[in-house]
Amino acid sequence: MKVLIADDDGLIRALVSDLLAELGHAVVAAADGVEAVALSARERPDVLVLDLLMPRLSGLDALRAMRAAGVAAPAVLLTAVTDGSARGLEGADLVAVVLEKPVSRRSLARALARAAATA
Repeated sequence: MKVLIADDDGLIRALVSDLLAELGHAVVAAADGVEAVALSARERPDVLVLDLLMPRLSGLDALRAMRAAGVAAPAVLLTAVTDGSARGLEGADLVAVVLEKPVSRRSLARALARAAATA
């Protein structure tokens, strides 16, 4: 699958990109939500992995913009919020899976499989 990862933290972005590549996926990386929206239109990824909190455009705001532009790829929302409250945010219903940080290879693989199953 082609996976778009958007995270403003370069280390997280690199880690998730490396894990995705190890899992056999093609990776497109964005440093923020604005870049992710532009890349999603150009690259047409199969799955989106979006950080919740990013400058300029949050993961949920970026996802709303992508949906408005016709991008239908299922989305995984990355978050450091571990109390489950991310599911209650406005727009969270657009997300197939909420994945808490830190991300492991196993948790990422499971999240991608669950997201792909919703496509």
